[in-house]
Amino acid sequence: MNKTVKELQEHFRQLRLAETAEELPQLLREAEKTSWTYLEFLEAITTFELNKREAKSIERRMKWARFPFIKKLQDFNIEEQTALTERQLT
Repeated sequence: MNKTVKELQEHFRQLRLAETAEELPQLLREAEKTSWTYLEFLEAITTFELNKREAKSIERRMKWARFPFIKKLQDFNIEEQTALTERQLT
């Protein structure tokens, strides 16, 4: 990694984009390999950061909720309950 990439990573950290700072070398390699335009590169960076933030936000909320176990909607057995129909759940 050259000095410029390290400087960019530090700038991202200062902007509180730590996830993007860590992923920057990989994103740069992908951009070079597939000849992304500037717009595609910016879209990839912002999408990556937004996805990471959303995942962290969900993880934090689940931790705060202190559920005894995690059960996703896909794991829910509709036949075991009678109060809701399958249509109401989807």
